[in-house]
Amino acid sequence: MRRLNIGWSGASSALNDIRQVLEQYGHISSDDALDLLIDDGSQPPPIHADQTPWIRLRVGIGPVADGGLPQLQVRAYAHDWRTVAVLHIADEPSGNGHRLRQQAMGALVEWVVLHVSGFARDPGYFSATAVANEWPEQDLRALEALAFLHRFNRTADLTLMQEARVSPIEQLQASLHTFAERPALNIAGSQVTYRQLHRHALAIQQRLLPLLDTADAPPVVGVYLEKSTELYASILAVLGCGAVYMPLGTEQPAQRHHVMLESAGARVLLDAGQHPLRGRFVSVDVRSVAPLDADITRPLIRQRPHPDAPCIALYTSGTTGRPKGVLLSQYNLAHFTAWFKRCMGLDAQSRVLQFSPLSFDSSLIDIFPALIAGAELVVPSEEQRRDPHQLLEMLHQHCVTHAFLPPALLNILPPDAWLGLTHLLTGGDACEPHVIERLAGQCQFHNLYGPTEATVLVTHRVMQVGDSNRSLGLPIANSQVLILDADLQPVDEQVMGEVYIIGPGVSLGYVNEPQQAASAFVELTVPGGRNLQAYRSGDLAKWTTEGIVLGGRCDDQVKIRGFRIEPQEIEQCLRNSRLYRQVAVVIDGENRIRCFVAQPEPGATVAGLQQYVRLWLPDYMQPDGWVELAGMPYTCNGKVDRKTLLALPFEPPLRPSPCTACTPFQTRLSSLWGELLALPVDRLSMDDSFFDLGGHSMLLSMLMLRVREQFGGGFTLGHFLEVPTIRTLATLLEKGERPDAPFAQAIRDAQRKWVINTLTQDRAGDPRKVIVTGANSFVGSHIVEALLAGGATQVACLVREEPGNTAMARFTEALREYRLAHLDLSRVHVFAADISQPQLGLSREVYDALAEDFGALVHNAARVNHVLDYLSLARDNVDPIFECLRLCETRSKKVFNFVSTLSASSSINSRGHVLETPAATTLPLYIKNGYNLSKWVAERQLGGALAQGAWVNIYRPGNISFNSRNGVCQPQKNRLMLMLKGSLQLGLLPHLDLNFDLMPVDFLARFMAFHCGRFEADRNVFNLHNPQPLSWERYLDAFSQAGHPFERVSIAQWQQALRTVGPDNAMFGVLGFYLDRLDEDIGDTSTIRHDNARHGVQQMGESYPEKDSVLLSKGCNYLKAIGFL
Repeated sequence: MRRLNIGWSGASSALNDIRQVLEQYGHISSDDALDLLIDDGSQPPPIHADQTPWIRLRVGIGPVADGGLPQLQVRAYAHDWRTVAVLHIADEPSGNGHRLRQQAMGALVEWVVLHVSGFARDPGYFSATAVANEWPEQDLRALEALAFLHRFNRTADLTLMQEARVSPIEQLQASLHTFAERPALNIAGSQVTYRQLHRHALAIQQRLLPLLDTADAPPVVGVYLEKSTELYASILAVLGCGAVYMPLGTEQPAQRHHVMLESAGARVLLDAGQHPLRGRFVSVDVRSVAPLDADITRPLIRQRPHPDAPCIALYTSGTTGRPKGVLLSQYNLAHFTAWFKRCMGLDAQSRVLQFSPLSFDSSLIDIFPALIAGAELVVPSEEQRRDPHQLLEMLHQHCVTHAFLPPALLNILPPDAWLGLTHLLTGGDACEPHVIERLAGQCQFHNLYGPTEATVLVTHRVMQVGDSNRSLGLPIANSQVLILDADLQPVDEQVMGEVYIIGPGVSLGYVNEPQQAASAFVELTVPGGRNLQAYRSGDLAKWTTEGIVLGGRCDDQVKIRGFRIEPQEIEQCLRNSRLYRQVAVVIDGENRIRCFVAQPEPGATVAGLQQYVRLWLPDYMQPDGWVELAGMPYTCNGKVDRKTLLALPFEPPLRPSPCTACTPFQTRLSSLWGELLALPVDRLSMDDSFFDLGGHSMLLSMLMLRVREQFGGGFTLGHFLEVPTIRTLATLLEKGERPDAPFAQAIRDAQRKWVINTLTQDRAGDPRKVIVTGANSFVGSHIVEALLAGGATQVACLVREEPGNTAMARFTEALREYRLAHLDLSRVHVFAADISQPQLGLSREVYDALAEDFGALVHNAARVNHVLDYLSLARDNVDPIFECLRLCETRSKKVFNFVSTLSASSSINSRGHVLETPAATTLPLYIKNGYNLSKWVAERQLGGALAQGAWVNIYRPGNISFNSRNGVCQPQKNRLMLMLKGSLQLGLLPHLDLNFDLMPVDFLARFMAFHCGRFEADRNVFNLHNPQPLSWERYLDAFSQAGHPFERVSIAQWQQALRTVGPDNAMFGVLGFYLDRLDEDIGDTSTIRHDNARHGVQQMGESYPEKDSVLLSKGCNYLKAIGFL
């Protein structure tokens, strides 16, 4: 094959990708003596290019497919525009344009490389012809614009847009005439008709109009009134004058009003004669206006307003503490009311609750659509607004059909409350899950999302029982939501990004705040030259199959101990527990995570909630303080008052202390523990677990450093972790030895006798049909890939569901994370499972189907935590073994493949070699932490099953490392990688004399996929480290060559330097594993026997992968690409 000199013409990223891959194939990018010219249509071709073989690449854009995205066809033309090849791009069912763009770009690159390779072998290769369809075509930059498409953003509604060309005041005036005799308002039980409201508005307008100068921009009128006929008439009067209505909340202080009035340049203040600032402005006491003086025949509209003219100014709290005014246009309000009226079925028979304070944008939901529709606005008193029982009584008495109620109120309604509504609306904050379950079945329960800057709302969802309380639904008519990353590029499904809002709801901006407006109201440039006016919300969200799911706030994210913490994520975990009806998480000025709960469900306790959180959240996200309140404080607009929570004194959890310090060492350690854990010393027990008291990996590192500092010596971390108590630590420091460790439960579990009714050999299932637990993990997803490549006909993936995340969503998200999104999933079935439950938490139908004829089960699921004790991990790592065995011996016999760890090895010979044999009765050879013990117990139990006739393979991986093809790894979950990064931050790495283990994850997965359907009783245990030579020094060379400077020092010097690291160092959370010894992370693999594994590799027809510079450079490049190094 010839090496080609290739010229390039174009500026698309697709062309750049093609260039990079062809250069990797050995072709040369050049401007002279060209063998081939490739252009993408985005630039004029070079002069005198006609004599050079030429590929013109274009893309045909077809009609919209079922997935909501356009169909695509790529065409390749010769220099004379003869079609030489076409490529049809498969439809993207997710409807996410980002994914379609990725798919199209990948297919295009492979396709072009294929044809260029053909031309390199045969100069006449492009003499063939092809036929393109009739779709209009564009240059390749059109592929980049695909990313900004999403099926949920196909919201065009031309009828609604036309309806919104009629201004709100014109529609209101028509209603005042059409529904003149019908009730418009119901205040304190008294009805006011539309005619009476009309007359009152005209009377106020008659007084107001001479005070306004409407020659230039519409004047701003402040309105400060209690909810009354005068208030609603004043709103109509202001809008009828063509002025801007600016509500002043009666609950707000006068100083705030002064800032608002001054910044908006308000001309007139309408009040009831009592506002403290009325002397500084032209003021009208509307109580003194007599409605009977009005001429009802006179039009309310003085001049038809322009659609872009401002009509409402709503002030919100600014991040600087200074309120900022959002200016809404006539068209903003008209489009919102038109959509709302249609969606909510508002008509003259509707009765709408006017609950919201006038200073909040939710009041627009109550007022304008209702009055335009001719509905009756029912206004509660302040007592009724504040008392849920009185409010319920009022809803029933007045037969209210529509009501917007904030989540704070819904959260405290009586559990058996029946609202009697047809439409219940909420928004502004998250409802608790129990509210959705209780109210979604009563009526149409609408969740509305949108900032004031987007005219109240931009997305809408009718909530169903079981919905996530973070589900926002879909964009409303004519509106789009873009979810973008930090580079303003659209994100994939299930990936968090920032919400940008586009459409007729985007407001005019802020009142006299050009700097703030410039940062929030932005112009997005879409590839292809389109510019979009957007509002940058600061909210985080992701696309799912059901629509948009809200995350937290960009500005809520806090970095603590080097980890990015999002309070909303912790709150969601607390809600998922269903133990408390109200939860809130705040982070105080000392970076402490503080949890507040209220309204417990029957039997719920804070201790139970803490236990739940320990199961679901990593160490660094565990709250530092827990407080149970009688009720959650709320702001006047119905959101949790987080400032009030932060002002409460910090209260670390208190525990009873049945056993206090007895020795001087215990007393000194109690003082140290109390300081680190922020607990009173007299409440500490000698036998409480460090982690049960609120400790985590970061605090453990601080404990080790402080012990060394105060006691002049260290302790062996492994021994402490076996029983992490003050008593253990004191014994280690006093005597240099550990106390008797309570391994009794682990030993009892290992000795448990199970009777299993095993099937005979003739009942063997199909080995090409394989069940995989934990299929969404790093190893699990690679096992699925290897099974598919190895010819598996069916792969059943068991994945635990999470609230708001289906099993399928978690699985596909894992494939994307580990760069396996290209897998053909036609042979893959993903099932929601919970392996800690009977029948693995599967439905009866699914369980029976898997039991029927599958021939292998790979049990890869486990809770990996090297800090928690055995009892904390047994439920997830030991208990499921029996259920998995039972499935393997039901209907068809299946090979049980158990993924263990080298650290659970328990057999050693007289020469000190770790044996490749079933688990011995002795405890694990390495650190006896809870995780290793749980794997050892599981191996012992499987040994008993093997003796009864079960087919069991046990795989003991070592240091699972980079994917050998693309370098993908899991650095944040690998202690060794954290140690490496932290050491590079220090600029020091230790000299070590050992053969370093690196087992590429894809090779490991291929090994298990190959053997999982086979069983040999004398070769069923595999020690799966990689015995190929790699010295620690050569491993470090790879990082040095990648441009990471560091000095190599002795272990003693390195460990001395470790004592100086702080929480901002990546290895701080794992520091304890390296301060005094290196434990198992960097053990020498030369003493580990692997005869069975070597034989298994030979059966595969492969060799162990070389630990060469190619593999190491791929790992380094990946770590750099993801920002880890």
